[in-house]
Amino acid sequence: MKYILERTHGDESEIKVLRASKVITGTGSEPIDDGVIVVEGNTIREVGSKSGVKLPAGASEFNLGKVTLMPGMIDAHAHILGVRSYSSAETITTPHDLLVLRAAEDCLKLLKAGFTTVRDCGSSIALSLKRAINSDVIPGPSLYAAGRPLSQTAGHGDEHYLPRAEVIKQGVLLCDGPDDCRRAARETLRDGADLIKVSTSGGVGSEKDNPWDPQFTVEEIKAITYEAHVVGKRVATHAQGAQGIKNAIIGGVDTVEHGFFLDDECIKLMLEHGISYVPTFALVEVYKRAISNPYDMPEYRLRKQRMCIEAMPRSLMMAYKAGVKIATGPDYFGAALREHGDNADELLAMVKYGMKPMDVIVAATKNGAECIGIQDKVGTLAEGKTADIIALQGDPLQEIEAVKRVCFVMKGGSVFYKTV
Repeated sequence: MKYILERTHGDESEIKVLRASKVITGTGSEPIDDGVIVVEGNTIREVGSKSGVKLPAGASEFNLGKVTLMPGMIDAHAHILGVRSYSSAETITTPHDLLVLRAAEDCLKLLKAGFTTVRDCGSSIALSLKRAINSDVIPGPSLYAAGRPLSQTAGHGDEHYLPRAEVIKQGVLLCDGPDDCRRAARETLRDGADLIKVSTSGGVGSEKDNPWDPQFTVEEIKAITYEAHVVGKRVATHAQGAQGIKNAIIGGVDTVEHGFFLDDECIKLMLEHGISYVPTFALVEVYKRAISNPYDMPEYRLRKQRMCIEAMPRSLMMAYKAGVKIATGPDYFGAALREHGDNADELLAMVKYGMKPMDVIVAATKNGAECIGIQDKVGTLAEGKTADIIALQGDPLQEIEAVKRVCFVMKGGSVFYKTV
């Protein structure tokens, strides 16, 4: 029977015991057969094998059977916008309250799909969604939201066909020059952003630039990263072309998103600076499928998608073989081919193109937490971590498609979804 439970604030000392045929901890270590996880309140108390864990008396037991338990997955690059098409006009022509209702629906889809943590890399709705989730108004993953992203004038994010004031109204902060970039960074921090998102290259989804065009100067990027770092926030950069990636890293960003056209110098800088790489790699499959069914994608998007298809696997494997820290996030936003709930497509694509299943699971758990900066809370199944735990029907190490067969979701010690 399938059901959703509202999160409850009961006795924080309540103990739950989860049993499963296999436990993957997210650390990259060998799985635990006949695994047991003891949860006290919202925290993991113990993880081990059935023979090695003493079960506490009076605990609520969840005998989940032949499933694999693993940490809740982390989507490190999403956009929860409430849109359902590729038309840039949708946010103008669709009532704002309908967008919000759809976005709330997407939060539930993400949670049911096993994503207990999501980093939203640009949405004017996400900051309010975060508040609604944290106050139990709606069910959803733990959200870390960038709010309004930063773009230079005529950059990726600037809807060129709209008046400048309308672009800003739609939720993109346009800024030019170090002082103006500093102001824009402070503006998004004033909104309550958990991180700052900046575009340092052109992109596939913007009309009048190319993915390899660098955007923002190093001095502008440094102004932005300073404002973020001085208050303990991180900066993620949309950067598809090599020069935009290099400028961003030299300018002090913390994570590189997309990175479709990496070169050797990009890899070297990533390793030297400890950069997390979020390749949004499921898009290579999206771009291929769009050739035969483009839905309502504009011609410029289709043209640039075709330009990226060959480069993306090459860049991913360059980074992977070099030991760059990779986190998962498919850059889904709700339209066809990129629907929330299908976010584990990212893991399937990574395995299909050459990554090992265990490394992909680590990318979707431990590395995702480190990318966001919350590794002390989530990302692995270990004593003292928050009890974000999911169960899969099957073994993802043998069949990565199991990550799309989520049958149990615990977030913060509360059960939100269960089919077993």
